[in-house]
Amino acid sequence: MVNPSNSSVPLDKKFLHKGYLQVDYWLVAVLVCYTLFAWANWGKSEYLFWDIGREAEIPARILAGQLLYRDVETFYGPLAYYANALALLLFGHHLEVFYTVDLGLTLAATLLFYRLAKRLMNAPWATLCTVYMLIYCALGPGLFNFILPYSFGGVYATVFCLLAITTLDCYACTGRLRWLVAAAIACGLAGLAKQEYGVAALGSVLVGTNLYFPQNLRTRLERSIIVLVVALICVFLPFALLAQQVSWETIHLSLFPIHQLSVLNRNTFFQVSPAKTLHIWWHTFKDFLFGSLVVLASVIAAQWFSKFRWFRRSKWLKSLFDIIASVVLARIGFSLLSRIFHWNTSPLENLSWFIPVSVGWFALNLRQLIRNKDAALLWTLLVFLLLLNFRWLFYINFYGLYAPPVALLFFILLYNFTPANRRLIWNSLLVCILIFSSQKLGELAQYRYAIQSSYGTLYTANAKMARAFNQTINVINTSKAKSVLVLPEGSILTFMTGTYSPSRIITFQPIALPDEKAQQDFVSSMKKKPPELIVYLDMPFREVGYRNYAEFNPIVDRWITQEHKLISVVPEDQGVIRIYAREFR
Repeated sequence: MVNPSNSSVPLDKKFLHKGYLQVDYWLVAVLVCYTLFAWANWGKSEYLFWDIGREAEIPARILAGQLLYRDVETFYGPLAYYANALALLLFGHHLEVFYTVDLGLTLAATLLFYRLAKRLMNAPWATLCTVYMLIYCALGPGLFNFILPYSFGGVYATVFCLLAITTLDCYACTGRLRWLVAAAIACGLAGLAKQEYGVAALGSVLVGTNLYFPQNLRTRLERSIIVLVVALICVFLPFALLAQQVSWETIHLSLFPIHQLSVLNRNTFFQVSPAKTLHIWWHTFKDFLFGSLVVLASVIAAQWFSKFRWFRRSKWLKSLFDIIASVVLARIGFSLLSRIFHWNTSPLENLSWFIPVSVGWFALNLRQLIRNKDAALLWTLLVFLLLLNFRWLFYINFYGLYAPPVALLFFILLYNFTPANRRLIWNSLLVCILIFSSQKLGELAQYRYAIQSSYGTLYTANAKMARAFNQTINVINTSKAKSVLVLPEGSILTFMTGTYSPSRIITFQPIALPDEKAQQDFVSSMKKKPPELIVYLDMPFREVGYRNYAEFNPIVDRWITQEHKLISVVPEDQGVIRIYAREFR
């Protein structure tokens, strides 16, 4: 492996005491890209019927005095919800508070990621790697981004995981125990945000702790115990405080809903198997291989054209021509692939295939890695990658929130594999990123239809959906209702109307009320504290084998439709949004 740094400056002085008084222009380039994508992504979401409503409503309900797990249901840790509740307390009940908080988290993740990348590569490669992470992981209108994600806990946890690995590396550079304690605290906070991230961070930090320094068995054991104890204390104390008002049993059933989660096995999206994993590895590798060949050919062809006499006087002009010509030729190549083979993806869009390749590379280069001064950090990243994606049997599901360590290791290994052709590979990666960042920006530009209320604004690409949500918000506001039940999805309406839901459950996917008894208990609880309005979208759940909500929760459907008065019907893409009121208000 090529040594990532030829400097003779000790690592602790180089990375901890440099002072950063000098301007890092490559970091400036990263921040410019971050600003551009953050601006383009502001308030835009492709999925308004999924978890974003839960993620907004829970902090608001905590702020109103309700207790997590007892009064409101969630499967994730408490840290993100209470942190966002504090943000709402300080800045008001607005969606823009969530956008701002997550932009701050994304910036923190970007800086930590860049620091780790630059630690193991040179600045140009670290910049390209970080911009790749921003494009493919952090930003976008889908569920699995860092701005409007399906789980804010996943974003908080990602930041704490990167912080844990960074502080562990600082411990390696200095040998100071306080950095190891900081890494352990970050592991605990990652677990408080989202469980699997905490396990991945703790496992990787323990591996790194035992690989740094030529230390004896006793020292390794002592340092490992420190990490375990500190991390567990950080997790246990907040839950112990919650358990004084919410029973441990309730907390356990909320965080580990085995009976409910078994329903997800009907959904092929959540099913894992060796055959499915091999299938995904093979198809993502083919996308990478054919796409990379097109880009490499384009870059080489552009460099050949730029050798003509009129480019010899200006290196800047030659470089500019190389990039522009490479992008044009690559886009032509991708267009041909799309028409002939119906290939319509990026070679870097999904790096699932790289997981087994990285394991194989580490195994084959074990002896060389032992002699490399950065071996411990590399092994830490590998273990973090594997533990984080173990849940999905080692392919990257929920891509944005699970892929950052894969992206980082991919660039690191590519950087070290290609010392002779490093410039050519860097140019090829740049072309890929330019093409697909422009496509993503073009996609985000389509999200121009606003869903507005006095509590914030969302943007969608679906004009009909925007009209339906705006009409529903107007009906709720006109009714002056305060207690509004939204189901099975679309609970973002509760936050955007400043109302509250009387239900402990926020999103009514099949796992929420998995059997007849759960439905009867829910209806009984609603009759004790009936909502003034019910916003009912009988949407399909074909991914789990149901044509509509009424098919898998018929008792709840009958309670709504037979015991309430229909007061409004709003056309919507999924069907209609029906609004019901109590018969006698």
